[in-house]
Formats: sequence, structure tokens, C-alpha cells
Amino acid sequence: MIKTIRKLCGSSTLWVAYSGGMDSHVLLHLLAQHRHQFPQSIQVVHVDHQLQSQSANWAEHCRHIAGSLQLPFHRLNVTVTNIKQSGLESAARSARYDAIIKLINGDGILLTGQHLQDQAETLMLQLLRGAGNRGLGAMKAISFWKTLQIVRPLLAISREELLEYATAHQLQWIEDPTNQDTEINRNFLRHQVWPLLQRRWPAINRNLSRSAQNLQESQALLDELAQQDLLTLEADLQDGSLSTDKLLVLTEARQRNVLRFFMAKLNMALPSRINLQRIVDEVCGAVIDAQPQVIWHENIARRYQNRLYLSRLILLSPMCSPELIHDQQPKLLDQQHRLVWQSQQSNGIRAELFSSGLTLKYRQGGEKIQLVGKTHHQSVKKLFQQWQIPVWQRDNIPLLFADKQLVAIVGYACAEIAKPQSEQTGWVPMIERICQGDFD
Repeated sequence: MIKTIRKLCGSSTLWVAYSGGMDSHVLLHLLAQHRHQFPQSIQVVHVDHQLQSQSANWAEHCRHIAGSLQLPFHRLNVTVTNIKQSGLESAARSARYDAIIKLINGDGILLTGQHLQDQAETLMLQLLRGAGNRGLGAMKAISFWKTLQIVRPLLAISREELLEYATAHQLQWIEDPTNQDTEINRNFLRHQVWPLLQRRWPAINRNLSRSAQNLQESQALLDELAQQDLLTLEADLQDGSLSTDKLLVLTEARQRNVLRFFMAKLNMALPSRINLQRIVDEVCGAVIDAQPQVIWHENIARRYQNRLYLSRLILLSPMCSPELIHDQQPKLLDQQHRLVWQSQQSNGIRAELFSSGLTLKYRQGGEKIQLVGKTHHQSVKKLFQQWQIPVWQRDNIPLLFADKQLVAIVGYACAEIAKPQSEQTGWVPMIERICQGDFD
């Protein structure tokens, strides 16, 4: 087990997600007992979701256990939102991992305590939801949540083995009373269905786990095919678009496969099979002058100039007031996009303009800019038309001003007046999509 963790984690700082339950306690204790084999730091993080009246007491229990193991402890309090839309488990997970990302800030790997039965249950739940290969692959040993790398070293270990270890080392863990609530699907499966299945098929956990691994391998092959198809379809990850004409040439199975893959890359919840087919038939297959769209969850599929655009219903949220920028640090625009800077010789915005501050705001109407190499000003409105930017995106493209003069249309062009001198370094503003990753 220790060799597995060292192989999966390398020399990164280890952050152990410690809930206080048996599974994570075993993982934490195991790492503490073998800390001499880990030259890197081992940190303990506990997230209080504040959903239970006893949660503060659980947090103190976790602090005490971490202290007894002489490991640094970090407590995070979060507020769980969007429960009705996402479900409690998904909403709590989002709140938990978003908070941990801010704490870790790219420095380390998060270890969690999911085990063999968790994996088997996840596959079964996904099967009951009618999931495809990607969902039936259940949890991976290594996955990502946005920029956070998550490692699950116990996926091949049974709960009985963990209980044996916990008992042998006299570990004290918390029993969350909600784990007995059979109104929750996973608990119903665990307490009502699983004992019956195990009596008939004693090896069910390992068998289903093996099936999940096989499905992960199948999905990897489908992803390779989809990646090749995206190149053919001239897909643009930044604006979430691809060629409709070239999509419709593919077989129906490959159409669905590449669209699912592209949506996953864009951090979108996958639509139902019916809505996915509607996107192909009603959006991609509509007559040229139509304005079709398909909406699912908080996402929308639209077509413009023979390209399919997949996006959130609201791409960027225009700020209520302008913001000043004095350096080239990335700036968060919303949950899915950030402003980043690329250094280029003799191009972009020269360094001295940052000292006075660049104003970031959105289009109000009437803006004009003199692009590099041009002798006259052009209206932003006409440029957007020339660049064939979809109408719904235009008011959400950030603009940068220096002393009230427009110096950059972020992601598209910079002004002549902002250009650095020959052989000097300039900074080109871009919009970068924040990848959600492949979290299971």
C-alpha cells in the first residue's frame, strides 16, 4: 500500500482528506506510521459542511486525532449551495473540493479514503441512472477536480480489511448518523440491497470493481477516437465551438461520442440521450437561416455560421463596476474563465501602461479602437461582425482601457497605441477556460 501511494504521489505534498470516519482514519494512521518513507510533508484537512448539528464536535475530534499523530491540521468551514439542482452529495462535493483548492493552491495532492465497496456501489448507482461508459467506469485511482489532483489509494482494499486494521490499532472514528438514512440512494443500496447481493455473489465488490476498470479502459479508447475527431471538426475549446458540417459527416455513434467528450472538456453536465440527439438534429441539422437552440441544466447549444457553440446560459458575468489591473497576474472572470497574459516580443501591451493601471470592463456601445498596423479607428461593433463572433458572446468579451483609450479586446486584438517598441516585450491578454478536470 505504501509503495502504491509513493508511486501515485511522487514527491508532492500529501493532503489527507480526513472526515473522521473509519476509512479516512485508516488512511491517515497508515501514512503517519510510515511517515519516514515520505520525504514530503503530510497535511490533514477536514471540511465542515455545517449540515449536521454535531459537525463542530466532529471537527474537534479530527483536530485531536491529527494532533495525536503529530500532523498539521487544517479545518475548513463551507456552505453547501445548489442542493436542489445538484443533489446533496454533488453539492457538498463541489463545496468541499473548491475550498480545498483554495487551501492547497496547487501545492500538493489530495488523498481520499474511498475503498473497494465504494467503487462497486458507485458503478451500481451509475448503472441504475442509465449512465454510459464514462459513468460506469466509476472512480479512478487518479482524477482531477479543476486544478486539484485527487488520489484514491484504497480503491482495491475491502472495507473488511480496513475494519480489521482499525480494530487492530484501536482507532476511534466517527459514525455519521446520516450513513443510516436509507432515503439516500447510496445508503439504501448499502443497507438494503447489498447484503442480499453479497449472500448470492460473495465476490461482488471485486467483480464490479474489475468491470469498472474494464469500462475505464473502453472509455479511454473512445476518448482517443473523440480526440482525433475533434481535430477533424476544427474544435475550439476556448469558445466551445466545432464545425457542424463536418460533425454531420460522422456516423451517429461517433457524433454522440465526440459531443459527449467535448462537453466533458467544457466542464458541462452531459445531456440526456434525447437532448443529445436534439442537438444533432435540431441545431446542427437546421436550415442555415434558423436560430435553433437546445437547453439542458444550465447549458445551451446554438449554431452560428455553420458552427455549433456549446456554453453556459451566461458565458461571463459583466462586472457592475470597472476594475483596475496593475500587473500580469491571472484574474478570475467567473467560475469558468480567467484573464491571462502571454508575453510576446514587439506585440501586445507595453509594460509601462500597467503602472498607471488598465481598466477592465465590458462593452457599453460606441467603443472604437485602432488596431495594430491600421491607420484609422474602427468600431468594436463592426469588428465583432467581421470576426463573425456570435451575437450572444459580444457583450461578454472584456475590454481593456488605458486612460480612457481602448487598448485591447481581450482574446482578439490589441491597439497600435499600446504596442511596445521593437524588440521589447509586450503582454497579450487572453481568456483562458478553467478546466474542471475528469472528477468522477
